[in-house]
Amino acid sequence: MAEARKPKAKSKEPFYAVSPLWKDVVPIPLIDGPPGQKDPGPALATIAYSPRYSEAMSYLRAVMAVNEFSRRALDLTEDIIGMNPAHYTVWLYRAKILKMLWEKEGTKIEDGAMTELDWLEEISERNLKNYQIWHHRQTLMSLLSTLPETEATFLAHILSFDAKNYHVWTYRQWLCRRFPSPLLTTDMELRAIDALIQEDVRNNSAWNHRYFVCFGMEELAAIEKSDSGVRKEVLASGKLVVDEEVVEREINYAKDHIAWAPQNPSPWNYLKGVTKRAGMPISDLQVFCESFVGGRGADLMSESGNVKSSHAIDWLADIYKTEGDVARSKECLEALGKKWDPIRRKYWEYRARQLES
Repeated sequence: MAEARKPKAKSKEPFYAVSPLWKDVVPIPLIDGPPGQKDPGPALATIAYSPRYSEAMSYLRAVMAVNEFSRRALDLTEDIIGMNPAHYTVWLYRAKILKMLWEKEGTKIEDGAMTELDWLEEISERNLKNYQIWHHRQTLMSLLSTLPETEATFLAHILSFDAKNYHVWTYRQWLCRRFPSPLLTTDMELRAIDALIQEDVRNNSAWNHRYFVCFGMEELAAIEKSDSGVRKEVLASGKLVVDEEVVEREINYAKDHIAWAPQNPSPWNYLKGVTKRAGMPISDLQVFCESFVGGRGADLMSESGNVKSSHAIDWLADIYKTEGDVARSKECLEALGKKWDPIRRKYWEYRARQLES
């Protein structure tokens, strides 16, 4: 990972106007107020840009107006990104400048992309929730033919700040599709996700990504090719290949983590997703679920401590309904509404009324 560089000091004094490098450029200031008037006057509500930022943007408008793709224009985008990393237009213009410079200077695309990725690491650390940064990274990665060896380490580093960063996980899914080898043809990605789950078993983002790695990418490809584009219909079609070894491995993986934290919804949701993907009836997991409530005939309202998971009771309500044991299913829903999950009492009562109908 590249050594972090200190951000440039942003002086309040004019910079570009007194720089010999920019003396040939006539800045284009921001015009407030209604457009199409010689003297538009002040806008009803103006943004209080700093003089330093306003000046830099006026020079950016000038170089963009003439499509200048130069080193000084590249430095200008870096300056503005340092002040406002969420400016989407600046990122797009920077990407154009880079491609033009690489062609002009004879730089190999992959070498240029790797240099830009090194620069981007520092920006990423300072702006963890910035979408534009991850879009720019994706643009650069799309230019590479192989996955950089440092990428896995970088992602682990960024997720150490926030293991549930939505932009990082979205990018990570794209990365798996872009570089299935080695991410999916080996256990590289699964080992990385397992480490995150071991660190925090309640990391729902990691569970979601594990499903994507094991099943979701194949599903997504099938959905994109289907006429309907509806996941439920694609799964029901039976055209997706089911790897029984993978299914068994993932069911056991989910069971192990449910036993570790029975009240954690993440592995329960994961288990449900795997069984649906495999076309398994939920009744196959009846004994497993009953082990968290004290057995089939256990008193679900008891204070004995036999009930370890409200999620198991929820599953059993559906299992007993499937078996035709409506009375026991209703007992499960009543126990959830009155004792184990009263905050959603209305929902459980609704489910019970459905049983009666």
